[in-house]
Order: sequence, then structure tokens, then C-alpha cells
Amino acid sequence: MDKKKKKKLFRILFVVSAVIFLIAAGMLISFWWEYHKADEEYQKVAEDAVTVREDLPSAAGSVSGPGPAGSGPEGGNSTAGEILEEEDPNPPRLLVDFDELLTINEDTVAWIDFPGQDISYPVVQGEDNSRYLRWSFYGNSSSSGTLFVDYRNNGLMKDGNTIIYGHNMRNGSMFGLLRRYQEQSHYEEYPYFDVYTPEGVYRCGIISAGRVRPYEESYQIVFADEADRAAYISLVKERQNYEIPMIESNVHVPPAKYVKPAAAGAEDGAETDGLMGPEDGAETDGLMGPEDGAPPLVLLSTCTGSNHDYRFVLLAQVQKFYPEEQN
Repeated sequence: MDKKKKKKLFRILFVVSAVIFLIAAGMLISFWWEYHKADEEYQKVAEDAVTVREDLPSAAGSVSGPGPAGSGPEGGNSTAGEILEEEDPNPPRLLVDFDELLTINEDTVAWIDFPGQDISYPVVQGEDNSRYLRWSFYGNSSSSGTLFVDYRNNGLMKDGNTIIYGHNMRNGSMFGLLRRYQEQSHYEEYPYFDVYTPEGVYRCGIISAGRVRPYEESYQIVFADEADRAAYISLVKERQNYEIPMIESNVHVPPAKYVKPAAAGAEDGAETDGLMGPEDGAETDGLMGPEDGAPPLVLLSTCTGSNHDYRFVLLAQVQKFYPEEQN
């Protein structure tokens, strides 16, 4: 090949390389800008509607990062055993203004917070499981989306298992930091998270961390009875990365109601939205005795990156309930 042809080939390769570089740089800038916009939106939500309580020893930290979670040991969780003590060393650390959140987005149902970690966001529930995959809390197009409850759930903590979905973002936002729970040491340091609602705060003790297949049985919402609930927990825990003991609850929380058999429903003629009520099948205020149900479960689900055959999940059981007037 003569020098002229070599020079021409070199120019072509240079142009192709430059185009590839510019495309890659453009994509990186686009990703960065998307993350930046999403982080700004959620920081604004936190500044407008969430306050870190200053009357608590664990209130150190500020509203910063992807959400308002303060980092560092001051904001860390107590151990699983300490949560059951009569004197809770780490009561809920946030004050959440749900009136403000509902003004911004009428689909708001909760605020989820992992004390000591940068996972602290509003939670919504839409009419399907598609809208909030690419829709921000403010109603803007966003690759980060919004944390959302499965549309099949009858609200929050009303079924045996409440499922909350979130993206595994590369910058760690949304549910991106759940990947840390692949390591047992991280679970041992942060064994619970809090779900804030207008009625009060649910402290959720983690009982399993691992990958599951995205099949229907992995995302069961209601249970026929206690045996069905136990079978579901065993199914999820079969895939856990390490052994996590079951957590007991020594407080009265709104327990999970079991699915009412169709035959029994037909006999008493009362509509109960498919949820088992007391003996006659009628609705109650939701505060039933422990013998009538079990503490609700909460499943947090995110993708695992390139492997679409699995989802990474945290399964938790409500361990304590702080009524709104006590928070």
C-alpha cells in the first residue's frame, strides 16, 4: 500500500474513532444530566416535605445526596435485638409532611427511609406497574422513575405482602444501593428500614436478601393462611445470600389479613375486598389481634443489572408500628 492510500485510510480511521468518541461522550453526558436532574428533583422534594428530627441522638446528618438520609454511624440502625427493647434507642428520625407530598403528587402513599444510608424517597402507587418506571415524582420523564407500590396491592400494609419497586441506578440512587445487602456485614450494620405513612411509621426488619426469579410466586401479595405465608417466606429465603434469622414482633401492628375463601364469602354475603376479616367476614378498623393475622411483609425489588433472569430483593417483616401522634 502506497503512502497516499495509507494516509487516506488513517484519516478515515481517525474520523470514525472521533465519531465513536463523540457518541460515547454524548451518551455519558446524557446519563449524567438525567441523574443530575433526578437527584435535584428528589432533593427538592425532601427539602419541601421532610425534616430530620433534632430531638433524637441519631438525628445527625442533613438532607443531602439522592435522598435526605444522613450518613455515618450517628444515623445508623440499632441491632435487630435492640429494636424489640421497651426503650427504643432509635425511634423514627424523620418528620414527613404528607399534605405537601400529596400536593405535589396525589399518588403518594409513603416515604421510605434507610437510616444511615442514602436511600430516602417518596413512594407512590399508580394504576399499573408501568407509569412510574419512567416518570418522576413531579410528573416529568425520567430514567430514574419513582419508587412505587405494586398496583395489585390494596394500598399500603393492607395485604399480607406489600411490594415496592425501584430502579437499580448506576449512581446508586433509587434502589441502586440495595446491592450492598449482598454482603452480610452490611445487613448486620443496617438490619431495618422505616416506611412512613400518614397513619404512622412501620419499622421493617429485614429477613432475607438475595436474588429471585421474576415469577409470580416470588411476588405473592396475599396469603390463604399462615401456612401459605410461611411457604412464601421459605421460597424467598431459599435464594438468600446468607442466613438471616426470622424477626419477632412484640408490638401490636396492623397484621396481615388472609384471603377469605370464596365459599365463606358467599355464605355471609359480605364484600371484604378479598381480605379475611373477623369471624363474620365484616371489615374492621384494621387493628386485629395477633391471633387473627401476622405482621405484614414488605418486599423491595430491583433489577440486577445485565442479568434480566433475576431480581435482587429484600424481604422484611413489620417489626414495630409507631402511630402518627407518637412520631
